[in-house]
Amino acid sequence: MSQSALRVVARIFLATGGGYLASSAVMALFSFTLVAMGMPRADAVTLGLLLVFIVYLCLGLWVFAARALWRPAALFAVLVVASYGVIAVFGHGG
Repeated sequence: MSQSALRVVARIFLATGGGYLASSAVMALFSFTLVAMGMPRADAVTLGLLLVFIVYLCLGLWVFAARALWRPAALFAVLVVASYGVIAVFGHGG
């Protein structure tokens, strides 16, 4: 494989896998925040799921639009760590 083909494959994997992980982390943060603000849990999860589709689309588009691949990868890592950090500190609401 050529160098450019490997870059495209890396962007595809980052957009699908990394975008999924980052958007699921954002969904958890959305839901957690909305429940903390007083919204019923079922409504908060539903709204979080609806909003995360837009986030996933934007993250995937950004992976292919960015010149440097490390910027989206760094943001994805920050989102995942922040989400799990918030959940670890405040609990999962169970």
